[in-house]
Amino acid sequence: MSGEILKTISRAITALVSECRMHFLTKGIHSRAVDPSNVAMVIVDVPKESLESYRLEAEKTIGLDMNRIFEISKSLSARDLVELSLIDETSLRIKSGSLDYSLALIDPSAIRKEPKIPELNLPAKIVLDAGEFKKAISATEKVSEHIILKSDKNSFTIEAKGDVERMAFTMTSAELREFNGGEARSMFSLDYLKEFCKVAGAGDQLTIYLGTNYPGRFCFELVDGKVRVEFILAPRVES
Repeated sequence: MSGEILKTISRAITALVSECRMHFLTKGIHSRAVDPSNVAMVIVDVPKESLESYRLEAEKTIGLDMNRIFEISKSLSARDLVELSLIDETSLRIKSGSLDYSLALIDPSAIRKEPKIPELNLPAKIVLDAGEFKKAISATEKVSEHIILKSDKNSFTIEAKGDVERMAFTMTSAELREFNGGEARSMFSLDYLKEFCKVAGAGDQLTIYLGTNYPGRFCFELVDGKVRVEFILAPRVES
């Protein structure tokens, strides 16, 4: 895979957890985990078509220290080719050019059980540039620790309310890549959303699914669509 893919998937997972199960499936690579507070979930998928080469003797699940992998990925450039291979069931070999690293595996049974992916029928669908969402989230930092995401038939709004300040970032249906005009309103923790946004940059696509006081789904299409990362975040109940 490219160095950019390795960095993207490790950054996404370490937004919530330090260790995870990684599934090497016939269709590609899959991982999912829930944070210790049970507030947020991350789901990562890399189809085999997104990889330069992909060979399995059989489907395999391994346990990994994703913090270590993320640190290793920082030394790689986006276009570097990285080869991952299993060494006698105890180590993962990460090789790229002159870098040759062996990382001890973790027993998957010692890692917290994976969550079931909830079935959420959310009425509002908003598709926008992830970079625009990232800028709006950054702008709310000095106003409040929580933000309200709301949608009506005409627009999508990101709103933060402090004791004396209010900030609103509104995009009309014409300014969004896709918008269904569904009615929704939920409040979320800013800290989680800031972590989610770190996986994305300008040009990446973000699809948000919202309800009213329901968990939100934040689906990022990354690395030119080669990696899909979804975060599911529980809402905060407004007083």
